[in-house]
Amino acid sequence: MTAQTACSLRSADETEGPDTPETISQQNGDSQAAPVSDPVSDPSSDPAPGADDAFETLPVEITPVTPAEQPDEDSADADFYPDGLFIYGDAVYSQAYYSETNSRFFAQTAQAYSLKFGTRVSVVIAPLSSMVVHSAKLASVIPDQKIMLEDMKAMTDPSVNFVNTYDALAAHDTEYIFFRTDHHWTQRGAYYAYAEFAKSIGLTPTPLEDMTYAVRNDSYMGSMYQFTMDERVKTFKDQVEAWYPTKAHSMVTVTPQGETISYDSSIVSVNNTYVTFIAGDNAFTTITVPDNPPDMTCLVLKDSFGNAFVPFLCEHYGTIIVVDPRWTDENILDKYGGMNFTDIIFVNNIEAANSYVWSKLYMSLIGVQLPD
Repeated sequence: MTAQTACSLRSADETEGPDTPETISQQNGDSQAAPVSDPVSDPSSDPAPGADDAFETLPVEITPVTPAEQPDEDSADADFYPDGLFIYGDAVYSQAYYSETNSRFFAQTAQAYSLKFGTRVSVVIAPLSSMVVHSAKLASVIPDQKIMLEDMKAMTDPSVNFVNTYDALAAHDTEYIFFRTDHHWTQRGAYYAYAEFAKSIGLTPTPLEDMTYAVRNDSYMGSMYQFTMDERVKTFKDQVEAWYPTKAHSMVTVTPQGETISYDSSIVSVNNTYVTFIAGDNAFTTITVPDNPPDMTCLVLKDSFGNAFVPFLCEHYGTIIVVDPRWTDENILDKYGGMNFTDIIFVNNIEAANSYVWSKLYMSLIGVQLPD
């Protein structure tokens, strides 16, 4: 079996950071952050706003898709691709790989933001879909993400709130928390991480049943066919489910091309793919929730896994600023340093949190250039 190798969640030119990371310098400097390509969430490939304005939310009485089926362990093997993806049953799964060196840089990056902005910083790391595979045979060859996250927490300064996402999702691992045909978590999966984050800082998460539910797409095909070019993927069933925040809000995005676009919701009607969540990846996103306290503000630094997570923050914060470091080289300390954020939240998949490239991008946004 052959597979494309460009589908790694890491960038194609990812390298490990220096072998012995030292305390991150607080010295300011110019930043030139080049975008890290993501063939699925690259905004340049998204439909233009308004391209599918005629799309209406599908009726909620559509039967929600069930979680991926797990074959009888004695009767089925997984088909692995060179980049770590594998097909098992009726889904494609992603593995995670661990770098202690790169994870240490990520931990230092979170601490640096705490020191620079002088506010509470939380780290919310999304596990990848292989965490829900129950096969003991596969578990013996798949890296254990629970152990990875425990190691990452151990190297994170106690001043940083490292959210226990793994156990939160594992408690629901028989639910539809990862797509079959896409490398992201579903918004249901993102919800359980949000709920754990909210509880970790003393907020009460809004129950899912209190939000308006809709199936935005009942025949979704995500990134995994592009990644594998395996015809079986076309037969795997996926839906894009969405839960709308309970509070009215508005959203303004600044695209990678510098265009400003306004929306009346963080779940947008112009796209029925994963891009429905905060209109995909943009340089800057500002969400305003008039019914929430104006002094409740947060800054979210994220990869595309953060997109499904952010709408839930509308339950608590009056202003939500979202920054994707792949699409801007502005100094956000200069741009937002006076906002006195209540919270800064890193939302990244576990591979990005093990990526030196992502630490470099984040640090460049506060004027610190990590070594090549």
